[in-house]
Amino acid sequence: MATLVLLQKDLREFDNPALYNASRRQKPIIIVHVMEKRLGSASKWWLCESLRLFRQQLNESAITLLHLSDSANIQTMFEYLNDRIEIETIYSNGLDFELPDDMANIHESFMANLIFEPQDMTKEFKIFTPFWKFIRANCSPVKPLSNPEWNRKNHHVDIEFDEYNELPMMTGDTNWWNKMTPYWKIGEKAAQQRFKLFVKTKLSDYDYKRDFFCEDGTSKLSPHLRFGEISVRQMYDQLNTKKSNERYCAELGWREFAYHVYRNHPDLTKIPLNPKYRNFWPEFNDDHLKAWKTGNTGYPVIDAAMRNLWATGWMHNRLRMLVASFLVKNLLIPWQHGEEWFYDCLVDADPAVNPFSWQWVAGCGTDSVPYFRIFNPMLQGEKFDPQGIYVREWLPELVDFPTKRNIHQDMFKQPNLRPNNYPAPIIDFKSSRERTLSTFKAIVASKVINLKKPRLA
Repeated sequence: MATLVLLQKDLREFDNPALYNASRRQKPIIIVHVMEKRLGSASKWWLCESLRLFRQQLNESAITLLHLSDSANIQTMFEYLNDRIEIETIYSNGLDFELPDDMANIHESFMANLIFEPQDMTKEFKIFTPFWKFIRANCSPVKPLSNPEWNRKNHHVDIEFDEYNELPMMTGDTNWWNKMTPYWKIGEKAAQQRFKLFVKTKLSDYDYKRDFFCEDGTSKLSPHLRFGEISVRQMYDQLNTKKSNERYCAELGWREFAYHVYRNHPDLTKIPLNPKYRNFWPEFNDDHLKAWKTGNTGYPVIDAAMRNLWATGWMHNRLRMLVASFLVKNLLIPWQHGEEWFYDCLVDADPAVNPFSWQWVAGCGTDSVPYFRIFNPMLQGEKFDPQGIYVREWLPELVDFPTKRNIHQDMFKQPNLRPNNYPAPIIDFKSSRERTLSTFKAIVASKVINLKKPRLA
């Protein structure tokens, strides 16, 4: 009689409810990682490495970790395991698929990736501030659990499972993922080290430095949170003791809010929450979309951010807002294109947070940026990268741009300063802003009736 644990994220031992409860049963344990339905290329690379490290970690306690590449085959896998060792109980931390009846009857699910229990929310919120005030006043944060207490004698399964023993690996001729390796340390141990270092060296200045993308002022814990290598409950429990940590706790709350919206609107990835935005999509320039993706728009801060994303699989939060605003509100390209590109390129691509954030910037989600708020990339660059350090790091064409000049503004005022190997602006910012304001104003006023759906690549 054995315990089966199904995991899709939560690749950690500390504060892992499914593993903790399985360890308390003192029965043989089989852990199976089931691939998520939607996974981008960069996040798949992270997952492959995280799973490899997680297996090494579990092997130290003689715990078996298997892998199922497609949840559609869950019944076949269950029968395969059940034929070799009878499965008595199934635990999980939440799944993105339904279990067959014979599995569901012995299944218990836990919440592991949020601070507060979703069922404690008695109503739906559409604006973050009242959501965060309500949940903190009326709900108790879940306290983190300790590590599971493994017992080799009782928990080890002395059976070979060749059918599901192979972990996923990246494949392809170019090995493009190797470019990201120098930028990251993956796994639970690395996540705990990064969190500890952030609290010690950066947290005190976080409120001030978090917007300056020319400085390393953020935690960069998002990919670790994405795959559950660190518990958000642990982070909140440790940080919520001081008022000075309120800003960072609110960022964790924003993630909580994204999942609240996602639970109530599972079609968040494709369908605008504001119905006024569902039927109007102007035609757009494919070359503009390509220039945006490759970092060749002629706007330094936009291009640096997009090349940074391509090289490392990550982008600073303020830059995410900037490039998203530029795509939707200057190029008038449907936000779904940006959401898809981010989901494929980000190591922290989250099924709830990514589409939620894109709808927020596009103005069609809940608690969204007003349509008339259009980020100016020149001014934003001047404010948050005043010396052009970030731009020069990612745009080799501008490395030799005179330091006495304003790298964010002067090329637009004096075109002769623009290096020959750096592209001219693909649009005029002022005229594109005016076009967008008139377009979005008509949408909000419900004067635009056009049943064309967005053309997706």
